[in-house]
Amino acid sequence: MVKDLLVIPIFIPQQGCPHACIFCNQMRISGSARLLVTPEAVRHEVRCWLVRETAHGNQHREVQVAFFGGSFTCLPTETQQGLLAAVQPFIARGEVNSIRCSTRPDCIDSQRLAVLKQAGVSTVELGVQSMDDEVLRRARRGHNAEDSRRAITLLKEAGFTTGVQIMPGLPGETFESFIVGVEEITKLRPDLARIYPLLVVEDSGLVSPWLLGDYQPLSLDTALDWCSIALSFFEKADIRVIRIGLQPATSLEASILAGPWHPAFGAMVESRRWFYYLENCLKSLKEGERLDVTVSHRDISSVIGINKENRKRLDALGYAGRYRITADRSVAKGSFYAVCKQS
Repeated sequence: MVKDLLVIPIFIPQQGCPHACIFCNQMRISGSARLLVTPEAVRHEVRCWLVRETAHGNQHREVQVAFFGGSFTCLPTETQQGLLAAVQPFIARGEVNSIRCSTRPDCIDSQRLAVLKQAGVSTVELGVQSMDDEVLRRARRGHNAEDSRRAITLLKEAGFTTGVQIMPGLPGETFESFIVGVEEITKLRPDLARIYPLLVVEDSGLVSPWLLGDYQPLSLDTALDWCSIALSFFEKADIRVIRIGLQPATSLEASILAGPWHPAFGAMVESRRWFYYLENCLKSLKEGERLDVTVSHRDISSVIGINKENRKRLDALGYAGRYRITADRSVAKGSFYAVCKQS
């Protein structure tokens, strides 16, 4: 079976990070120990992935090596070049097509981008987190919103596929400031986005404020609302959202002390977005009218909701018996059409 993309992750937890952000414990989040990643370790990891995929009979149109977890371009130039050089033999043999890395907005400049471009890096993801300077200050990020604006612009001008990571629920953030930030990001037109609602993780700087009652994370329900609205903004701007919520991992789940965690968080956000679509359509119904909604067969479970949650919420709002949802294989995923009829 030929699949579109294989991402080979190389975790460099907190390497290159010049600051200790209040929310961060990359070892818990990634499940990787904070060991210095060497070029030989990179070669070994890539080789193991390729051998395993071949043994399983998997073929991929594109294979990408991704440096996650640290601030790659904050590393010394020699370290960056050594790690990138470890991937070059695989690129030369056509076994790997490109490289991705994640970094901070204040570690982007033309010289750093030249190093990445020469080594075959095609995608750079930025830990933007927020576009509110006061929120960034309280999170101890060490950069401001202007750094993010400048970095996104530089990356796009240099031809990189540009990703942003945002973190709803940071200390001091309100729904209004979060949405203002999302709107600003859409105007900057990155290509990709990840949405990671803030969690209180063991051994992070958030533990003490949370225990003292000075910080309260978003509830699961509120986080679903915020993230579903952000998802709608990004998709309308043709910004592809590639992840919502942290990847489930045993080490992560064991370390979460508080916050909107659910292993199926992304699916729940998709479902919440469908709820609002349906609710807005139903609000326009007049007396004696009902709504026939047709969706893709691939969306039907999200539309109905986990444990039929969306049906239950709509019925509780007084719409029971006033709508029908059907699946149709001819409807494109993510699309729907609604027809208003007389009851």
